[in-house]
Amino acid sequence: MALSKVVSNFKRLDRMLGGRTRLFELGLLLFILAIAFFLRVLPLRWGIALSEFDPWVQYKEAMFIIERGWAGFWEFFNWHDNMSWYPWGRDMGRTAFPGIPFAMAFVYFLLASFGLKPDTLELASALPVVYGVLTVVAVYFLGKKVGGSVTGLAAALFMAISTAHIGRTHLGWFDDESLSLPLMLTGYVFYLTAISQKRTMKGTVAYAFLAGLFLGFMAASWGAHKFPLAFIPLFSVFLAVIGRYHRRILVATAVAFAVYTSIAVSVPKLGPRYIFEITIFSGFISLFVLAVFEAASRIKSPETRRFTIFTILLLSLIGAVSLLSLGVLGLPGIKFLSVVLPGLRGDQPIVQSVAENQVPTWSIMFSDFGLTLLLVPFGVYLLLKARTNEDLFIVLFLVLAAYFASSMVRLSLLASPAVAIVAGHAYANIFGKLGDILAQRESAKKKADRSQLSLAIITPVILLLLLTYSIIPSVYGGLPGGRVTLSPIDQGYQPATIVTSSFPARQSIPDWVKALAWMRDNLPKDAVVASWWDYGYWITIVGERISLIDNATLNTTQIGDIAHAFMSDETTAMEIFRRHNVTHVVIYVTHQFVVQGGQAYGRLLGFGDEGKWIWMLRIANQTGHPYRESDYIDQNFQPTQRFWQTLLGQLIPYKPTQTAFGPGHLYNPSQLNYFRLVYQSSPPYQSLAYVYIYEVIYP
Repeated sequence: MALSKVVSNFKRLDRMLGGRTRLFELGLLLFILAIAFFLRVLPLRWGIALSEFDPWVQYKEAMFIIERGWAGFWEFFNWHDNMSWYPWGRDMGRTAFPGIPFAMAFVYFLLASFGLKPDTLELASALPVVYGVLTVVAVYFLGKKVGGSVTGLAAALFMAISTAHIGRTHLGWFDDESLSLPLMLTGYVFYLTAISQKRTMKGTVAYAFLAGLFLGFMAASWGAHKFPLAFIPLFSVFLAVIGRYHRRILVATAVAFAVYTSIAVSVPKLGPRYIFEITIFSGFISLFVLAVFEAASRIKSPETRRFTIFTILLLSLIGAVSLLSLGVLGLPGIKFLSVVLPGLRGDQPIVQSVAENQVPTWSIMFSDFGLTLLLVPFGVYLLLKARTNEDLFIVLFLVLAAYFASSMVRLSLLASPAVAIVAGHAYANIFGKLGDILAQRESAKKKADRSQLSLAIITPVILLLLLTYSIIPSVYGGLPGGRVTLSPIDQGYQPATIVTSSFPARQSIPDWVKALAWMRDNLPKDAVVASWWDYGYWITIVGERISLIDNATLNTTQIGDIAHAFMSDETTAMEIFRRHNVTHVVIYVTHQFVVQGGQAYGRLLGFGDEGKWIWMLRIANQTGHPYRESDYIDQNFQPTQRFWQTLLGQLIPYKPTQTAFGPGHLYNPSQLNYFRLVYQSSPPYQSLAYVYIYEVIYP
């Protein structure tokens, strides 16, 4: 009886899904989502922790709301944090995007309303995985619009195993990109649905409204929202210019633009003034151009229509340039402009000092996208051959996103969905050709037909084997040496940064965890801790002590002061710290010690402050503290004796020493007058990463 009921329900589901083909498609999609999920939860082996640095401040913001209940959503915008950027503090509600903490707080309250109260750190760690899976779903629907179900499934698979995407949606990556990408892609799906000529005008308005909502919430969550927002008006004008204008494009663009702009300017970090930045104002220009096309569509003479459109477009361009020249319109900040013009990054050492802001090498790009890059040219060819609106949308998205990804390492994430969809379309087409030939195999009687059949089978099989090989972890036979891995398993199987003490190793190195716990339990509540800005969030949020500078890099002058203190002599540094009421100084050092043949050999590895000091010098120099770089670094890019006389050089206990194996660094701490070592995370030569805490002794 029970079995017959199950069978009946299954048949009902089968009919509802439109037959066994749909059921099979759903099964494949669920299998792909399972792959995406398991690849992203691999860091669970090392426990629950947030990765990198920025996710910790997102967690702090979410906790502020959760601790205050539903009222926290409003109180957030009036929150002044006194634990960071001492003595000024930070207006969190006006300097942070609220999307990520608001989403977590809402999920927490929703679960609590059902009687479930999850651990907040566990929830923050798990949400990026959920967002990553949702991104794969969004890519499936966007791919389906381009080439049907097979393209959607192939694109979803490539997105599920995308190294670039896994790197920012794995367990613990509680940051902007994890949520913003599915919001962006869902907005694009609704926009393409809205401009379809199959839609009624009411349907166009409804879908455009949904597109605006998703893109608007993305703008409230992600600093890199500028390109996704500007892309919609840009593509709409592109369609009009190539002769594909119709009224639904104007209506859809206007509705979506109105909604996402209203949300964006409501974010205090952006504010009403944001309308006059070129990102948003480009939407007004695009709407004006589309309105011209709408009006010109009523002109019967083709020559007059073309002349009118060309004249208006030229005047619009001149007007936009004039407004920029007069300062009425603003440009994005130097960090965003440097994506378009990477040469500008040389004038911003704070931006340039971050590894993910560097221009990527070819090996990095190949590692991020893997062998799917081999399919991209063929996929672009197929899309340009078909030239539907959806095809052109993906091609234009790919071209622009690929350029940005080649300009800045972190933007490979932005290109990952476009690469997955284009490669998925190519892969689906190859297997589609195979299916067509196999379906006609009874006609393959001639030798030529047999060779065509063999070729059709061999090509996708080779591609499948290559893709399968790229999934194999390096430890089980991946690329030689494991220096560059294409395996998404390798990318996902990485412990959180705090677990490895920010050292590039796949093992637990608890020095930072121990140091932060000691700081929390032993330093006075009002202690003011100076360190390089990289560790500011950890000190404030995990160590629960006041910091001077952090990863928000809000005050370049204050960062320059701390850089100057580290690069000056002990007496000068002590006076700088006195002005900032500093009680303790924290440095981070990486060092490897080896004993071979009875001889000791040690060397600084460069992943800690012993490698970051060059950026301290450059930032100090930029902020009005003149230093000549050649005095501190020799022609072999090694620090000179002048560096070892600076405060940082003296605080680092491992000093240059000649060993049996050549130049090295052995433990030989300096005797300082105003700085007393009160904590070391590990004894000398016992770890790869060391955290040292000094107390400032004022005369």
